[in-house]
Amino acid sequence: MRRQETKLKIRPVAMLSPLCLCLFAGSARADLEPFTLGASESLEHQSNVFHDDTVRTADWLSITELNAGLSQPLGRDKLVASAAIDYNRYKRSRDLDATGYRAAGQFDWSTIGDLSGSLGADSSRRQYVYGETAEVLPGTTPVIINGRNLQTDNHAFARLQLGGVSRWTINGGADVSERNYSNPAFAASEERQWAGNLGTSYATSPDLSFGVVGYYTNGRYPHGSLEGTSSNFTTKTFSLTSKWQASGNSSLNSSLGYTIENNEILGGSRNFVSGSLGWNWTPPSHFGVSLSLKRSSDADSTGGANTAILNANQLTGIAINNEAYLDVTYALTAKVSLDANADYSLRKYADIREATPPDLSGSTRTARFYLTAHYQPTRTTDLSCGGGREIRKIDATLVGITPAYTDTYVQCVASIHFD
Repeated sequence: MRRQETKLKIRPVAMLSPLCLCLFAGSARADLEPFTLGASESLEHQSNVFHDDTVRTADWLSITELNAGLSQPLGRDKLVASAAIDYNRYKRSRDLDATGYRAAGQFDWSTIGDLSGSLGADSSRRQYVYGETAEVLPGTTPVIINGRNLQTDNHAFARLQLGGVSRWTINGGADVSERNYSNPAFAASEERQWAGNLGTSYATSPDLSFGVVGYYTNGRYPHGSLEGTSSNFTTKTFSLTSKWQASGNSSLNSSLGYTIENNEILGGSRNFVSGSLGWNWTPPSHFGVSLSLKRSSDADSTGGANTAILNANQLTGIAINNEAYLDVTYALTAKVSLDANADYSLRKYADIREATPPDLSGSTRTARFYLTAHYQPTRTTDLSCGGGREIRKIDATLVGITPAYTDTYVQCVASIHFD
């Protein structure tokens, strides 16, 4: 269970809804293909809603979600779409009550030859997860706002591949992204960017391939600079990649690159080694293991990634991030399973030039641990309960960038889907 996903799903007046959902699901036998419909009800308690140890606020959160999807083959092509709306209600912090949404669409196409690609867009709005992505930028006044702040992310993309199932392929793509906040105090952290990539890969065998890819990103903070005007940045990354299907139960994806970044907020440029490593293992037993490591300047940390969006929409940030994520699942029975995951992120801020000395430098360290039990009484329903803890520590020199905090939560979710 990712941290982001646990933030938005409920309301107090519907605490009996999970039982109602299960009773309804037991008698439902609808065939909706190519459509899917679903709903979920969750109840969560957080010990530190605003992720700030100086002002600790505990509260109950209720989230009701309605969702729908479409997966329609169109000859050699395919159309996929999804949408969801969340009603979020707090027991005490009523000023945080809000309605969020997620919507995504993707069209996959292919020609008679070896040319294929996809076009798509996605959008989401949710209550900002405090302390996750919107660090106070240098040159702006640090303010702690404990209230409603809706974060809206919009993203559009295009992908192209030449080569099909042949050994040699050429890949390219482009992305346009933006992030906005409803609270004016977070205007300095709003961001716009476009990115492009072009690369090629060669498969030495059906199980092993190597590639080379280049990335270019151009973006700006419309309100984030010492002078109060926009601040621009560009990043260039050259990366070597590999994909290895070690066995029918194990796969390994990796990349190693070098990034050159020019950022007006940083007051100059910085160069660093970037890369990623992902390993998935599903042995012929009840276990499943997923491990990932990543080094980048992506603004979104591991636990804060929006997995509801069909395509990764990672905006560039002012920190260099080293992240690790581990997920282990175990099926006790055909209907009962356990899911344990942990992630750790080290965000390094270096050579960020303030208007007056000293320049800002230091790091934050965030650890998250979660354990969830799932029970699937029918094919269309799922009940889960779990809990977790988050801990963030910061260097003393980073006071004002993002607060230190600890947050403990417990959550139960009931969901139903029809397809």
